[in-house]
Amino acid sequence: MPILVLMIVPTILLSVLFFVSMQRLSYENHVEKIEHAFNLIEERTRQIESDFYTKQRLISELTVLDPLEVYAYEGDKLLYSNQANVNLSIDEMKSRYKAPQRYEIRNRTYENLNTGVYIVIDKRAICFDVLELYKPYLILIIISILITLKVILLASDSLSKPVSILLEGYNDIIAGNFKNDIEIKREDELGLLGQAFNEMKAQIAIGSNRFLQMKKFNEDILQSISTGIITTNEVGEIRNCNDFAMQMIERVMCLDKEKPKIIRTLMMQINETIERMDSINRVAYFNEYNTKAAIYLDITTALMKRSSGEFVGVICSFNDITSRKKIEENVERIDRLASLGQLSAALVHEIRNPLSGIKMGAQILNKRLSEHLETSEQDIFEAMIKETDRLDLLMTDLLNFSKPKIPKAQIVDVFEVIDRALLFSEKRIREKMALIHMKDQMRGIQVLFDKGQLIQVFLNIIANALDAIELKGKLEIAVEYFDKEDGQGVLVLFEDNGSGIKKENMNTIFDPFFTTRETGTGLGLSVVHKLIISNKGNIEIDSIEAVGTVVKIYLPMYRSA
Repeated sequence: MPILVLMIVPTILLSVLFFVSMQRLSYENHVEKIEHAFNLIEERTRQIESDFYTKQRLISELTVLDPLEVYAYEGDKLLYSNQANVNLSIDEMKSRYKAPQRYEIRNRTYENLNTGVYIVIDKRAICFDVLELYKPYLILIIISILITLKVILLASDSLSKPVSILLEGYNDIIAGNFKNDIEIKREDELGLLGQAFNEMKAQIAIGSNRFLQMKKFNEDILQSISTGIITTNEVGEIRNCNDFAMQMIERVMCLDKEKPKIIRTLMMQINETIERMDSINRVAYFNEYNTKAAIYLDITTALMKRSSGEFVGVICSFNDITSRKKIEENVERIDRLASLGQLSAALVHEIRNPLSGIKMGAQILNKRLSEHLETSEQDIFEAMIKETDRLDLLMTDLLNFSKPKIPKAQIVDVFEVIDRALLFSEKRIREKMALIHMKDQMRGIQVLFDKGQLIQVFLNIIANALDAIELKGKLEIAVEYFDKEDGQGVLVLFEDNGSGIKKENMNTIFDPFFTTRETGTGLGLSVVHKLIISNKGNIEIDSIEAVGTVVKIYLPMYRSA
């Protein structure tokens, strides 16, 4: 189109200018002819004295002005007109040709003849006359324009087709289609350009395949690693995260909350990293939404920079270190228990002998002086004997803790032991009016464990649950299989809706002498933990204050040959 415009418009403009100039020239010739006729009439009519011959001479000179419209008036009377059957007065004639865009009236008055001559120039007639005169030239111009147009279209087509082919190839590259080569069957520069384009597309295809493979490889790595990865822009808006990060967030977040704790923790550390422009590493504690299990995450946030050093965002990575944390806690607990066990064994032997003497002395004095003592004084002796018995029981627990009986592996029916433990706890259950719900779909399941020690374990767990719940509280007991990385076995779950354990106390619940009850010795869970570990089992406790506690006891399963 630009070529067409550049070629045709000048030709049309020149043709129009030529036509206008010819029309102007024709008009000027008419005006010159009229003026010449006016002057000639004036000159020749002055040489004739007779009025009759003068008027005839005037009419004779006017006839040469055809085809112009001529009117001669003697006074107001029409003397001559070259228009047939026209008899117009001067005013009618002027009114007839009053349109200035089309008509122009030239007039001359001859006073010696008392005659006025009016000649009308019809500009439209002049235009048609010029068109008629130069019609061959106009036809030639139109033919030239058409030929030029055809030539331009042919030339444009020969250029536009290769360009269209190149454009289609470009669109294929944009769409990622590198299979189809373009075909420009020419030996000129456009043909060479087509060959170069095909070579370029082949190189782009190779580079794109390598890039896509590398991108997919990186994405596979990112999605496969067992580390949560979150990336943000420079203002802390999340841009991407891998599958592990989403799974971990969904695992610990409560979907009913607008801002779950894990989201707040991660975003606060990301924003702090942006403010400090430095890496941060912290360990955060969460509770699993469904099971209430404790989860520890090692969270690291670092700055993301381009190769030029420009800061572009933050990368946040976090790992589940719950297992490692529990191992560390167990190691610390074992160290503490070993030290306390040695101390307890020594204290038991040092305290138990004088304690037996005190009890014996109190019993002898009470017996000998019973006749001389008042009732209140006898109550004092009985209280001394009871407190001595309580201290002896404490010493027994300490001795069991420091030097527990070597377990004897037995084939034990889990539900049989649970039933016996509930039977022994029946009095406490009635006092609390507790609702005990036991899922017994797996009755008959057997484990390898010291039966007496397993009863002791279950009694302690049930007693703690009954202490924690309110009146008409609930205790659920379930037995199921478990399959973990370190082996398979039987999982016994005790879940209550009691007061729960404070977060700050979770790391010390298995420590000896740790208790929150006024009458407790603090040795129950310590003994339970030691008995379970000595029987090659494991115990985990998850608790949320004011919500409840879940005790998970992992027992080695008996497999018949």
